[in-house]
Amino acid sequence: MDIRDQLEYWAFRSLVGGMNLLPYDRARHLLSGMGLFAGRVLRIRRSVVTTQLARIYPHETRKDLDYLADLVYHHLGLTVAEVFCGDPQDQIEAVRVHPGWDELDKALALGRGAIVATGHIGNFELGGATLARRYRLLDVVKTQRNAPFNRYIEALHKRLGIETVPMQHSAPRVLRHLQGGGLVSLLMDQDAGDRGMTVPFLGQPAATWPGVARISIRTGCPVIPMALIRHSDDGHELKISSPLWPDGFTEDSEGVRRYLERISAAVEVFIREHPEQWFWVHRRWKSRKGGRENK
Repeated sequence: MDIRDQLEYWAFRSLVGGMNLLPYDRARHLLSGMGLFAGRVLRIRRSVVTTQLARIYPHETRKDLDYLADLVYHHLGLTVAEVFCGDPQDQIEAVRVHPGWDELDKALALGRGAIVATGHIGNFELGGATLARRYRLLDVVKTQRNAPFNRYIEALHKRLGIETVPMQHSAPRVLRHLQGGGLVSLLMDQDAGDRGMTVPFLGQPAATWPGVARISIRTGCPVIPMALIRHSDDGHELKISSPLWPDGFTEDSEGVRRYLERISAAVEVFIREHPEQWFWVHRRWKSRKGGRENK
């Protein structure tokens, strides 16, 4: 048992437990303030955030970039409050769906299943919960380094009706789920290291997991970009883009790459529209010189 993991986990549980003793609005206000404090004063991963912002927005002033960074940390605090302190059912009921469920329903009616391509944008956990209320959702997840926290998140997903599968060796279960007409959710904005394909992301080369393109081509299922965006302090909108189909893309490396570029570009639209709601604390371009070109 890792003592550090235990200490980190129980510190987190104590914080959440204390916040849940307060009225939700008060806890939300405090946690958003703590997010700002973490970014402005403690400067937790602040250099990562500001360096990446400067790379993507080279013409912005330092003052403007610092302001955007503050908004990022404020958003993180709000998201923590919503995920760990809010009533998920009340939040799901309040989500607006744009333009509606029709395109997704039509895609699933073909019987091939569908893949949701999204990222760490907005309240992505609430997005998954919203989808799971209506569809049979399988979420491909990255195992957390902290084992107790990982178990806690797994239990949270289970309570929300979200099936999960670890990213490692997930392909067989994903294929079965799609063959059964289910919906699979994949995050597109994590650095894939040398197991990824290099495609543009926010204008910079980024090692990207190619599985979403490869599976879609192999099965013929559509890829549907979407994101759960916060539009006000108490309102969210699930934005559903038009389905992307694998027609015309081949299973070889070049075909997968071209399709992956298209999918990645569709996901990055949400980030360009709402940069303050993306997870800039993650080092998205740490493998920016490229993944394996033949993957």
